[in-house]
Amino acid sequence: MDLSSRTAMELHFADNFETHLFSVLAEHYLKDGDLDRARKVCEIGLEYHPENADGLFILGKTDQTDGELKKAEQSFKSVLKNGTIHLQAATNLAEIQTELDRSDTILHKTWQQILKWDPSNKTAHNWVEKKTAKKPHRRTKKQKVKKVHPKKQFDSIEISPRLATFTMVAVLRNQGLHHQALTVLDILEKKGSDKKRVKSEKQDILEILKE
Repeated sequence: MDLSSRTAMELHFADNFETHLFSVLAEHYLKDGDLDRARKVCEIGLEYHPENADGLFILGKTDQTDGELKKAEQSFKSVLKNGTIHLQAATNLAEIQTELDRSDTILHKTWQQILKWDPSNKTAHNWVEKKTAKKPHRRTKKQKVKKVHPKKQFDSIEISPRLATFTMVAVLRNQGLHHQALTVLDILEKKGSDKKRVKSEKQDILEILKE
């Protein structure tokens, strides 16, 4: 199945509302500006997979594009609340919370989370430094760092093309992260890797997702 084809994804979704790939179709609709269909696909998919990080993110992007900032804020917060590493969701959340004029305490928490995942983020650094400069330095109690379940570290994290290998595909499949494994296979396909193996791996994964 060609994930880059909107038509192929529409046919797949029509035959299987329970597919984990619903967010791929929703993203096609979002890119094409069809916000109503993007939202509808997300809503259907999330009924079956309520904690699907990609689906929640696309729903948030759809609401953000449509000016529904409070709804978008809730979707992005839902992406992050279970410890999922999703830098894009955190960044979009910070932007929306700024537009909604949320308190400095709320914004500080979001920007600090972004810095934890992306220490070189200039926007986050500038915001934190600006706010810190306005307040006298205080000693605070050390906060316990919440441990993230290893599986969730892969849920929607950006995958560098340099790290995309068949070994990574195997690791993701072993952890049940089939959607992410498909993403890696797409990268390998673009890099010109073993086409027969890529096709075979994709077919195996899609068969599992249909079960």
